[in-house]
This record gives sequence, structure tokens and C-alpha cells, in this order.
Amino acid sequence: MTELDQALKTLQQLKEVTSFEALAIKSTTIDDQGNDMDIIANQVQQLLAEGCQHQSTGWAAHMTTSISNESLIGQILSSLHNGNLLSPELYPVLNALKNQTLDWLCDVFEQNHGHFTAGASYGNLEALWQAKQRYPNRDTVYLAQTAHYSIYKACQILGLTCQPIATDNEDKVNLMQLSAACQVKQPLAIIATAGTTSTGIFDPISDCIKLANQIDTWCHIDAAWGGHLKLLPERQDLFEKPGFQANSICFDPHKAWGQPKPCSVLLYQQPVNLMLSIEADYLQQQPNNRLPGSQGGESFLPLWFTLVSSGVETLRQSSRFTLEQAQFFSEKLNELTNWPTFTSPSGIVCFETNKNLDKLLQQGILSTAKRNNKEVYRAVFANKQINAKALIEKLQPYL
Repeated sequence: MTELDQALKTLQQLKEVTSFEALAIKSTTIDDQGNDMDIIANQVQQLLAEGCQHQSTGWAAHMTTSISNESLIGQILSSLHNGNLLSPELYPVLNALKNQTLDWLCDVFEQNHGHFTAGASYGNLEALWQAKQRYPNRDTVYLAQTAHYSIYKACQILGLTCQPIATDNEDKVNLMQLSAACQVKQPLAIIATAGTTSTGIFDPISDCIKLANQIDTWCHIDAAWGGHLKLLPERQDLFEKPGFQANSICFDPHKAWGQPKPCSVLLYQQPVNLMLSIEADYLQQQPNNRLPGSQGGESFLPLWFTLVSSGVETLRQSSRFTLEQAQFFSEKLNELTNWPTFTSPSGIVCFETNKNLDKLLQQGILSTAKRNNKEVYRAVFANKQINAKALIEKLQPYL
């Protein structure tokens, strides 16, 4: 019996167990002998039930989405293949599919090179690492105070100084203050956010890139959340204008595109150099200056299978649907309440109320964030299952 046959047999045994309720108080243990199949099945059932909350029409607290069936097939393919692209010559088919997917992403984001990472936190770190190699004598990074916390982590790891810049009344980076800071000290990098994680705001991307070009510094775009809008012709105004290209940009398909973690990508204008000072004599091809080491198809095969089976238009339709739901939700709140409401261009709706919505926070229906330094409630339309009418129904007792 092959390993695959054994795995399928185990899964079938789990499916045949029906006495979940009777075993609800039992949990698996890790010991020498393993657990009874009924106990394992009970724990698996609890785990799956927990994950099913992402498929709820009212799940709008965070950017954790349910993955598509196509993505699931791609995920299974990557596990069955389990190759290591540190030796791409051994896996020509896998390597070709990786390059095909990367080429498409480079075309979408108007970049020339790239590779997959385990998340935008890694992409932000690596972008600053690349910037430091280009400008080794600089140590300051400018970013809006609304930028993602992973930038601060990256600066701490790299020994850089992270200097937040105040935002305007729309929570975008204040360009006048950013420009003034650049005149005082030339930075290593300017970070602009395309869709903040908290409220979905877009910094003025083109202006940040233009400023970086004028003072000869690196400009990195954190598009982990808002990058999905780059597929929509009608939303190109949110991104860089022709002729203004960032040095690097990161994007998380595992957010708005319904892909599994760890599907993320870092794209950049210039190729990454080989690590000439380090020799890996067991590899036919020398590794280059990037964070990922051993890597198979887990970060791109789900996206590749989605693209080749359902087409790009499916992703566009999904983004448009979530934006429409966000707009409908916002309009309904304005119609039914006098609560101050703000709808971001990327599908996050924030609102203020003196009602206590803690119960909805605990259920994953809403979350909280800060907008203009004021705490607000937050609904994230990241999942195509999220329904604005269902959210309004959840809010009905408080209206």
C-alpha cells in the first residue's frame, strides 16, 4: 500500500465515524501509541467546524477567507508533488508553472522580476533588505503612521530606524510632512501602503514614487490587501501612473483572491543578485539574495490552478462583488442610522456608534480598528461569501 493509499484509507475511516457528539469532551493526546480513531475524528470534526466560520455570510471581522475549490485542488497537487525548487533542474514542469504564474503577476503589477514568499511580512522585510544592499550607508525608513506593523518588525531585524509620518484627515500619508522629512534626512526607503489592513486606505502611490525618484531612494509598495484591485481597469487611479514604478511591491493573494496561505508574492524592478559570498556546493545553481530557501509549489500551485481552470475574469468578478457588497452595506447603514460611516476604496467599511457591539466582535462578524486615531467598528469584505444583507440582519437588534 502506497503512502497515498494509506492517507486515503485514514481519511475514509475518519468520514465513517459518526459518534462525534458523544466524544465532544475528549481531545487527542500526543504520546507513543497514538490515539483511537474515534477520538481523532472528533478532534478533526471540531477543527473543520472552526474553519467553516470563514464560509459564513456574516464573517466580516478579518481578511481570513474560505479558499476556492480550485485553490484546494492546487494545494493538494503541491503536497503530492512536494518538490524543492532549490533544484529547479529536477522539476522542470513545476518550475515552468511557477514562472508562468510569476510572469502573469509581473504583468499585472508592471514589474520585471519576483518570487513567492510566505506572506507580505516576509515581502516587506526582504524589500528593505534589498534596499539596504543598494544604499548600505542609509538607515532611515519613512512610512505613514497607518502602515502595517510588519514594517516595524523588518526595521528592527535589519537594524534600521523606522520613522512614522503623520497622516491627513483621510488617513493617507501627509505628503508635505513626508517631503519635509526627506529634506532633513535622505531615507533608505519610503513605504507606501495600497490598502491599509486596518481601514483599507490607499496612500498617494504615484506621489510617493515620484518623491522617491527625485531624492534617489527606494520606494516599496505594501499592497498585501489592496493589490487585488490592480486587476480592475476602473481602479487603476489608485496605483502608480505610467512612468512612476515602485522599486518593489508585495501582494497577498491569500486575502482577497481566496487562496490558501502561504500564497504571497514580492515583485521588483531589478533582478536579485546571486549570493556570491556564499557557496552551496550541493546545489547545481547558486542561491540568490532572497529570504525563501526550500520551496515547492505550495505558494503558487493553488493560484496557478485557479487561473488556468477558472480564468482571470473570475478574480475580477470576485473583487467587484465584494466592493459592491461593501458599498451596499455602507449605504444601508447611512439609510438606517446616523452613525458616521466610511467606505474605503478596497472593501473595508468603518463606522462609529455608541452601541456596544462586543457580541458581534466575539462572533467574528465585526472587528475594531482606528481611523484618524479614533476607534471604529470595521467590516472587511474580503470573502465572496460575505453578504451585506446578512450583516445588516446581524446589526438589526442594535439599529
